[in-house]
Amino acid sequence: MARRTHQILFRLNDKEYQSLLKKVERSGLSREAFLRSMLEGKEIKELPPMQLFDVLRELRQLNANMNQIALKAHSLNLIDAPYYEKCHKDLQAIVGEIKREIFK
Repeated sequence: MARRTHQILFRLNDKEYQSLLKKVERSGLSREAFLRSMLEGKEIKELPPMQLFDVLRELRQLNANMNQIALKAHSLNLIDAPYYEKCHKDLQAIVGEIKREIFK
């Protein structure tokens, strides 16, 4: 059984319709989800550019690689492990800060 049983016919002129479509596209939501969010008074944010997700994925991979190198270096006592671990934590903090800014 459908959860939403009420349908509303809603008319817009061309300018209003184009404005709605642009806002929906920038939000990354479906038109229906966008309108429901507006009705609920939720803040609708613009979807970040896809390149940002690519950068975050690369930073996470770099973070994982650095962690593996740090573990190996620490066990072999080859490099300044505390400094390397500090750099690794700094990278983690930067990634976290980027995510918080994007998804606040």
